[in-house]
Amino acid sequence: MDPHELLRQVTERLSALAEDALAGLVSQLPELGEDPSAAGTVLTGRLLAVHDRMPAGNSLVELLREIIGDLDAGSPVRLHGWRRAPGAQLGIALVLTDPAGRAVLGMTPAGPVFDLVVTPLPNMSMPARVTGPWSVQAAISAPDGWDVMFGPGLPPAPPGGTATVRLERTGRMAAGMTDGPGFSVEGLALTLAATPGTPPNVELELRGLTAAILPRALAELVGVAGAGPMASGSGPVSVTIRADRAGGLRFSTGAQRIALPLQLNGAGIQSRGAALELTSDGVDPRLALSVSIAAGLPGLPLHISLDGAGLDLPVVLSPATRPGLDPTRLREVFPEGIGTELNLPPVSGGGVVRRTADQGYAGLISIDLAVLRLQAIALFRPPGGGAPTSFLVLLSAAFPTPGIQLGLGFALDAVGGLVGINRSVEVTELQRLVSDGNADRVLFPGNAVERAPEIIGSLMLVFPVTTGRMLVGPMVRINWGGRMVSLSGALVLELPAPVRAVLLGRLLVSLPDPVLPLVRLQASVLGRIDPGVPVVELLVSLAGSWIVGLAVRGEIYLLVRGGSQPQFVLSTGGFHPRYTRPAGVPALHRLQVDLAPGGGFGLRMEAYFAVTSNAVMFGGQVQLEAMIAGCGVQGWLGLDALFVFDPVFAFSVHVRAGVAVRAFGARLASVGLDFTLEGPAPWHAFGTGSVSVLFWDAELDFDIRWGSPPALKQPSGRDPLGPLRDAIGRSKAWAAERPAAERSALTFTPDATGELARGTIVHPDATLRVVQDVVPLGVPISRFERRPVPVQTWTIQSVILGTRQTPDMLAPLPERFVPGEFFDLTEDQQLTEPAFVSYAGGVRVGTDGVLLGTGQRVDDGYETGYEPPLPAREFSPWAGLFSREAVYAVTAAERLERWRTAEVIVRVRPPTLSVAAANDMSPMLEDVSLVCATTAAWQAVREQLSDPLAAVQLVERWELG
Repeated sequence: MDPHELLRQVTERLSALAEDALAGLVSQLPELGEDPSAAGTVLTGRLLAVHDRMPAGNSLVELLREIIGDLDAGSPVRLHGWRRAPGAQLGIALVLTDPAGRAVLGMTPAGPVFDLVVTPLPNMSMPARVTGPWSVQAAISAPDGWDVMFGPGLPPAPPGGTATVRLERTGRMAAGMTDGPGFSVEGLALTLAATPGTPPNVELELRGLTAAILPRALAELVGVAGAGPMASGSGPVSVTIRADRAGGLRFSTGAQRIALPLQLNGAGIQSRGAALELTSDGVDPRLALSVSIAAGLPGLPLHISLDGAGLDLPVVLSPATRPGLDPTRLREVFPEGIGTELNLPPVSGGGVVRRTADQGYAGLISIDLAVLRLQAIALFRPPGGGAPTSFLVLLSAAFPTPGIQLGLGFALDAVGGLVGINRSVEVTELQRLVSDGNADRVLFPGNAVERAPEIIGSLMLVFPVTTGRMLVGPMVRINWGGRMVSLSGALVLELPAPVRAVLLGRLLVSLPDPVLPLVRLQASVLGRIDPGVPVVELLVSLAGSWIVGLAVRGEIYLLVRGGSQPQFVLSTGGFHPRYTRPAGVPALHRLQVDLAPGGGFGLRMEAYFAVTSNAVMFGGQVQLEAMIAGCGVQGWLGLDALFVFDPVFAFSVHVRAGVAVRAFGARLASVGLDFTLEGPAPWHAFGTGSVSVLFWDAELDFDIRWGSPPALKQPSGRDPLGPLRDAIGRSKAWAAERPAAERSALTFTPDATGELARGTIVHPDATLRVVQDVVPLGVPISRFERRPVPVQTWTIQSVILGTRQTPDMLAPLPERFVPGEFFDLTEDQQLTEPAFVSYAGGVRVGTDGVLLGTGQRVDDGYETGYEPPLPAREFSPWAGLFSREAVYAVTAAERLERWRTAEVIVRVRPPTLSVAAANDMSPMLEDVSLVCATTAAWQAVREQLSDPLAAVQLVERWELG
């Protein structure tokens, strides 16, 4: 359960309990005047006279009386009347008085609302006050005073000082049955603390916690060592529960669940761990103790295991019952998992059934029939919480060695498949499994019964519940050389549209013997194809590999993505340290080999190489360590390189190297160099060199430049004007878009609709668009085709289509451009800029002013007919006299034929599109014609004209049928 939600439930219960207790106390207070000692302080008009004794009240008041006593004249804490402000609602206050000042905790029933007021004082402390088994201590410091209000629904207020209140109780307290099961503690401590830099928090320490999972009689029956009601559970431990706004209600470890050192060993029964958990049943917060055990009867080949079985108690916070654990409402905790194992040759196997965190169930069964090993894993979640019924089934059948022979040493080792309903693939979790070398958790998992928790947990993360999605995936495993080489693969399709395909593979090479390999190379592969984006992604990980005990690891990654955020990434071992990974690209492990690691001697080598849309980079590092008894030598050498080829060849190489002599953890002498070289023209070298001997250090910083940059020659004939003319003159730059809302009342036949979709004819209400990807419009460019050009800005100044349309009337159309082709980028920008950016590449033009031709009159009347026909045509002024009279209309084809004549045409007035450079470096690009016609007609016109940008007027028949 979420710790913040649990804290909210507890806070609401405590607030209701406090409000009830305060209302009862205030109702019993006599009329109290103002406390004279408060005159002239921040307590004036707020603190009322003292009350001699704490009135009788509910369970909370009785618990407070037990802790701090009756608050008589000899107590350092007194009970007063309280008003949050003069004339406000009556409440009570606990007042701690010190010669230096006062600390007041005022409480008003409505809310309830609490006021903490401390008069300015450096330090205040209350010595331990002992009342029966309870002792109370307090320490407060507020040099500038402290006046704060808090309660349900009020914003948090920062502490104005430091305060610590500690309550301790000694003596054994138990809940549950006398002979078990049950809980007991030997004492507890409650600490409330607040400091200016830390949110106020509460800690509850349970000291000497013991628990009995089994009743005493059952514990003696199974032979658990040690007699006694608590011997069947854990030995005494101490746990601390913490509550604050930042972390909610949880254990001091930060989790809702804490492991306990349970020892439960007897004849045929062994413990496999225990835990204490903070949870809730939606009504009361609960404290639950669970244990995992394995049991088997001697002489029988059957073993049973229970995971998470135990008991829990509700924490009672109500006016009618004293706060604490309610032993009468002790209840069992149903096991989270139940497993069985059977070993009866030639048949053996086992199964597990578990509850899952999403209120579903998971099952796993593995059976070895000697001639075939069958395995099935299933996840099932019933409908609830707005989610539908979902399930996932993973089936596999493995053949005994050497498998089914396929020839050339290859054998079919195993087959299987995956089916899921209302499930999808979570690629990020699958990437994590592949990177960690744990792809076998979802791909022919071995030792499935023993690894059931991790396998089921991984399947839930990789294939989460998703409404409306379905998974289908065949699996196969092939080996070569008697399993020296094993290749497993699965192709998972996520249906329906958009269809996504995920390829999961695992290559395992074990030499010379798979049982005791000296070389183990494991390559886990994840591939993904998503046409909806579109994207192609590939990840290969060497995690879990070694050569003669030397670890080998690293990752290879490929990403080709289109759509609105196109990217290209190819990396082996990661990226340049200053490179910002695109969204969705995982952090990759370096290609790494550890030679002779451990024992004080080691040589580690790592490297990377990457190509992206904006940069080429590689690097690596070699690190040597030779130490004996804390004495020896350390050395390192590394580099990170970035290469740029346009507009001229340039590079940047960062090199770091050094060697150090160490003795007993201290550095005796060292030499280091860290520098960067950029070039080739101009050359730039900068960095730091250092020398250290014992207590003497010397550093030398340098920054040297030499050479001059080469002259950049303007390539002839690559002025943007020519390519821009050609791009706008191409037919593919022009298109007519059918409007979402039509102005004309035309109804099109299916044939006409098909012609509109193919672009053979143009809708009369269409908008026209022109787009090119040669030059971004409206932004200054300093490069064209990656070559330097004078700074210039290209814009569309006007379009004439019937009437002149100015830029403020034209809707810009975005197009993707590569930044490095048009802008000067620094080295950092080449590493961090996206592969493509969106700028205006064209405009959308309205069709106001287009001539649609002369309108035609249409006879759309109807005639009266009879079905079946009468012997003779008879007409009557009274339609009701003829029971078979009907009305029919002219068919759509006949109506269209009457309306359309051979002379009906659509004329499009030739527009003019003007494009110019803002700095007038090139002439106006004029007389660009826009023709509302078929693509074929436009192509024919282009072939007839020597200049495709000349004015064109085309008359085209408007085909509607």
